[in-house]
Amino acid sequence: MNIYENTNDRKNLLDVDHTIICHNTKALKASHPEVRRLKRVSAPQSAHGNKIWRSSFVLIDYLNTYPPEVEASILEVGCGWGLTGIYLAKHYAANVTALDIDSTVEPFLELQALENKTDVTFRLGDFASLSAADLKPYDTVIGADICFWDDLVEPLCDFIKLSLSVGVNRIIIADPGRPPFWTLCDIAVEQLNGEVLTRRIDKPIKTEKFILSIENK
Repeated sequence: MNIYENTNDRKNLLDVDHTIICHNTKALKASHPEVRRLKRVSAPQSAHGNKIWRSSFVLIDYLNTYPPEVEASILEVGCGWGLTGIYLAKHYAANVTALDIDSTVEPFLELQALENKTDVTFRLGDFASLSAADLKPYDTVIGADICFWDDLVEPLCDFIKLSLSVGVNRIIIADPGRPPFWTLCDIAVEQLNGEVLTRRIDKPIKTEKFILSIENK
């Protein structure tokens, strides 16, 4: 006997078992059947692009408190599965470009966008290769877990400075507090009007991360 009354019942059960809801945005777990299928048929993902990182949930929570303007142009750097950008596209009609150097994350990003009935644009590339012309259209730049190696600090600083120089209004980076991130924060606070905040959340998971926020003043 079929335990599901209809297709919607089955889908609802899958949602309960295989999704995390963060501010009315669906995040797909690695156990989700479609995620598992994609992992079987796709090229192997990098160690950094194989799941949703907890800093993304904290960044979403922060943006829920301090949202962008409706229909803002957003660049998500090191997007991975793109959850934060998807949240902004879904709830604020943001025009989101999701940037990552790993092409294998694109189908997972597209799947999550589809599950949330929204759309983002994937761009394959490195933030360090973006030009002033590339950055000029964006109001806000966001990123989560993007400063994990020492050799990322200098290119991130250069990228942030270039973004501010062409008129990007706000740059927001979430991190669990790795040493390279703190080096970046020291530079941003001293030179770029940056502010560092501790952000704790209880839902959908209990965790504490740090937010680097830079306003273009």
